[in-house]
Amino acid sequence: MQMGAQEIFAVLVILSIAPFGFSYHNVFNVLNFGAVGDGKRDDTEAFKKAWAAACSVRRYSTLLIPRGKTFLVNSYTFTGKCKASRIFFMLQGNLVAPPRGRISNVKSWITFYSVDSLTITGSGHLDGQGYSWWPKECFVKPEGCQYIGYERPTLLSFEGCNMLNVNNVRLINSPRNHITVDGCNQVSFSGISISAPEKSPNTDGINIGNSGFIKITNVNIASGDDCLSFLPGTNNVNVSHITCNPGHGISIGSIYIGKVEKVFVEHCTLSNTQNGVRIKTKQGGSGYVRDIHFNDIQMYSVSNPIIIDQYYFSPINLILHDLGPFVFPSKTGLKTSAVEISNVEFSSIRGTTQGDLAIKLACSQTVPCKDIRLNDVKLRSVVPHKHVYSYCLSIHGPRCPNCSPQVPCLG
Repeated sequence: MQMGAQEIFAVLVILSIAPFGFSYHNVFNVLNFGAVGDGKRDDTEAFKKAWAAACSVRRYSTLLIPRGKTFLVNSYTFTGKCKASRIFFMLQGNLVAPPRGRISNVKSWITFYSVDSLTITGSGHLDGQGYSWWPKECFVKPEGCQYIGYERPTLLSFEGCNMLNVNNVRLINSPRNHITVDGCNQVSFSGISISAPEKSPNTDGINIGNSGFIKITNVNIASGDDCLSFLPGTNNVNVSHITCNPGHGISIGSIYIGKVEKVFVEHCTLSNTQNGVRIKTKQGGSGYVRDIHFNDIQMYSVSNPIIIDQYYFSPINLILHDLGPFVFPSKTGLKTSAVEISNVEFSSIRGTTQGDLAIKLACSQTVPCKDIRLNDVKLRSVVPHKHVYSYCLSIHGPRCPNCSPQVPCLG
């Protein structure tokens, strides 16, 4: 059987990134399994059949979603272990989720479970149809919407997938998180784009937990929550050249119980975000956050540029939040245990802030933050000649002579 133009294109792309041993006969076009691609009729069964075929062959294998088509797919889990030594999900066309009411009640729309040596690439996009899930109240009064609707699915999830590569694809309008990574190792995201409205609730860009040896580079994110979030169990992460606009910034946590370590974030730009770079942990927890480095971060009109907050979501902190930047909890009423924070570096961080408090380092009085280093931090107000301030509590580290504003409790 002769190949069509889509199959030939897929072969040429894969040959450019695959070592010798690839067979062009292992390209499985979803159209050949009954998919229509009109964006209206349900193509889920065709995708199931195409995946079963692609997963069952040895050596290299490709599931091809051809360009020029839009495929309506209900929630589905692409499951390994596959016989293929490497499997490609070639997203040249687009996938669209059913609107609310027509999708199965699941935590994720598209899930890859226990699929090793997976590459997802192409010029197509995944559309979660988030508008059908977001309450209108979120856009009128966002603060009343933050924790509404946990039944909303994540757009794309990876569970137990090792040697994972995702590049060049676009994700738009997830009902909730756009990408969740859990229990994966040796993961790379590059050249991808994530987009949702600023007021869309909990539409994080990429959330990673219980995973290690992660590389994220050249990614553009616009979201209604954290652009990047690293959760308990995350280690050995390298992040570079990320653009976040808008969103809630780049976050470690929140952490209540667990560990995060060896996270390096550099050469990133944050614009019009609620937060810049932050570490957030909850009182009463245990574990640690350590060996965290933020370097060469440009900020433009960021509300809260630098944050360490060991009182995240503490009832006392919430009550005092509106009383001003210099009022934070005392020992009274606080639990004694906390997640330990140490060896954290903020270096070469420059830009402007919308708020008065440019640096907030609020650490536990029973478990202080140790070895916190700031170097070459230059933050100023978006309002000309207006002063910005810092706040610090229970923090230990060397003095920063070239920081503006100064952090008085360092040194």
